[in-house]
Amino acid sequence: MTQNVAQRMISRTTAFARYLALVRQFNVVHGAISELSKDERRKIALTALSELNRAETSHVTPSPEEVADLAVQAAVALPKVRSNVWQIKESGIRRWLVSAYRATANSPYGEVQSLHRQVMRALRTMNELNKGNGWDVARIA
Repeated sequence: MTQNVAQRMISRTTAFARYLALVRQFNVVHGAISELSKDERRKIALTALSELNRAETSHVTPSPEEVADLAVQAAVALPKVRSNVWQIKESGIRRWLVSAYRATANSPYGEVQSLHRQVMRALRTMNELNKGNGWDVARIA
């Protein structure tokens, strides 16, 4: 019984640490997205949503190991987000959004679910045509 409790505590602590890292990364990605034009945002959103759609057609929920791999993929994409070269920045933002979306999907933890909603909101806002050039997704504190 105590081993089960210890495993749950370790799992929870690991999930929270992953959440904190993704939140810091989201704020960097948010800043990079806010510098883009409306057309650039929409292009990234469409390619990211297309990639997510292909990934979700398999109906396979990522295992804890796969979630950890997705969090690593998001961390690897972050330096690309900071690039001054448009193609690299675009690739980094798209990869980060897809990885973070999949890493936070189906989490039992409220703060991770909140981050997942922020990522979904970012994708939705980037894809909308009728909005002006404003970028209204709030940063996570």
